Amino acid sequence: MVKRLLVIILCLSLSVWLSPVQAKGKLEGPIRITSKVLGYDLQYWVYLPRRAKKPIPELYVTDGQVYLGAGHMRDVLDEEIDNGRIAPIAAIFVDSRDPDYPDESRRNKEFMCKAEYAKFYLTELMPEISKRWTGGDPSTHRGIMGVSFGGINAACFGMLMPGAFQVLIMQSPASDKHLDVINDIYMEREKNPSAIFLSHGGPQDNEAAARRFVATLKDKEYPVRHVSTDGGHDWDNWRPLLDDTLRAFAGLRAKDEIK
Repeated sequence: MVKRLLVIILCLSLSVWLSPVQAKGKLEGPIRITSKVLGYDLQYWVYLPRRAKKPIPELYVTDGQVYLGAGHMRDVLDEEIDNGRIAPIAAIFVDSRDPDYPDESRRNKEFMCKAEYAKFYLTELMPEISKRWTGGDPSTHRGIMGVSFGGINAACFGMLMPGAFQVLIMQSPASDKHLDVINDIYMEREKNPSAIFLSHGGPQDNEAAARRFVATLKDKEYPVRHVSTDGGHDWDNWRPLLDDTLRAFAGLRAKDEIK
């Protein structure tokens, strides 16, 4: 009996030892950065995959604190990379709050096509990320991602910094009035060199305005990956699409065909 028990324990130990260990990425932060452009401090977190060769692709995520919290995006990154569904990427989660007063959000004054906010990314944040963390260079694959008003910001960045981000990811861009303004901008201006992922839910999630914008993007011959659901304007709709957004970032290119 004792001998049989020892054999079972040995087998169980070997199965644990031989089973593959998931290579979890590291999350560094919060890291404070002082912006001369904006005149105040911000903070961010950096997700770094294990054993990735530099330069590492960079995905910037606005409202980063919410994507890490309610969105559980770190877990999705681990799962997608560990299972080989996407190549290793770095994700930069930019906090939209005042780091000294976390109850105070700055998103309303930063996200609606604010040139200074774009300049902060281009001249301060992105160079720091490349130098400290990813080894990025001008050819590095980069994306900007946001939900709701952050989705509007992603569209703005495409126009304010043409070519800086190869992929723009917009989850339920809102509100419908802001989205109609963005639609007019994209309709009137020259096409920027970005591919676009856009998702939205049903009638309670700016569906009509989002579909108008998608139609404009296709008319302008942008590479578009469009996902619609029956969901609402909430994380029950957004969270299940995070794997789709990551695969879009990893796979979409500005020269791709429209899908």
